[in-house]
Amino acid sequence: MTAEPGFFARLGLAIAKPRFALAFAGDRKNAGRSGSDLILLILLMLAATQLRSLVGAAWLGKAVDSMLGLRAGMQILTRTLTVNLAFLVLGAFVLFAAGGSKRNLGRAFDIACVAAIPLLVVELVASTVIRALDLHPPMQVGWVLAAISWGWAGSLLALGWRSARGGIAPPAVPDEVRKPARITGWLIAAISVAGIVLQLVWIARHIDSMRPVSIGNNAPAFALRTIGPGGTLGESRGLAPNKVTVIDFWATWCKPCIVALPKLQQMANEMPDIEVLTINLDDAEAARTLFDKSGFTMTQLMDDGEVSERYSVTTIPHTVVIGRDGLVRRVFRGGTRHGTLEAAVEEIRK
Repeated sequence: MTAEPGFFARLGLAIAKPRFALAFAGDRKNAGRSGSDLILLILLMLAATQLRSLVGAAWLGKAVDSMLGLRAGMQILTRTLTVNLAFLVLGAFVLFAAGGSKRNLGRAFDIACVAAIPLLVVELVASTVIRALDLHPPMQVGWVLAAISWGWAGSLLALGWRSARGGIAPPAVPDEVRKPARITGWLIAAISVAGIVLQLVWIARHIDSMRPVSIGNNAPAFALRTIGPGGTLGESRGLAPNKVTVIDFWATWCKPCIVALPKLQQMANEMPDIEVLTINLDDAEAARTLFDKSGFTMTQLMDDGEVSERYSVTTIPHTVVIGRDGLVRRVFRGGTRHGTLEAAVEEIRK
């Protein structure tokens, strides 16, 4: 009797020979196996792509506030996994609905777990390569990668329809298929290890800069590109010396952030001796459009992912007030009460 393929072989089959992987997942003798495989792959992907952020969240919880650290960790997991898990659930119910008289929800979820693997693998490989080569790809590259991963996962979901209907015995996996599949699985594991090592090296080299920013610390220096007409990125800007500076981290999807922008613009108009920098976290073009429609003239900068991390941004709006001496004087997480920010700035600029 041929032994069933191990974890790395099953992972490789999902990538290189998906018909075997889908048939294996559809066999009730292997119930739950593809689900446990997906969980292991998720853990590998998180370790390889989010270790730095998770360490930062843990440090924030220890140094500042445990609930803030927990919230930061949950946001990392939510941001990383929500789309993948949504595909898994939706795909499982589609397969269940198409399963006919022999439909089985457990079988549908097992097959959907196999179909979701490309989403994780593309993210794992792309993130590791980008970090290894220190690349800064344009937004369009992300769209292309998303199209590849979703198209790939969708095709596996379509292939899994027959297995979802049941009654199909999984074919034996011959050695000429098993060995290349095992190699593919080990290659994915090697990429995961490389991603983990790269992040550990980065953490070791930047351990001081990972320390959560709190009141009394030196404000971390940065150079971010300005957002110009049409969302184009222009020259780099940073902190102005000897000037009270208000930094506001925001996103176009964040309603409390948008509500706070007029208040920041009013401060910039009424206090010409301070500098107000708004740092957008999501979409340069949408941010520019919103500013143009609203008549905002504040400086807009585009986050690079590291500055928001360095300033311990876990919720938005996230506002930091820096004194003329370059020290952090106030940190407002998740918005402020009416007049609180203005009063703090007035006190600091005296």
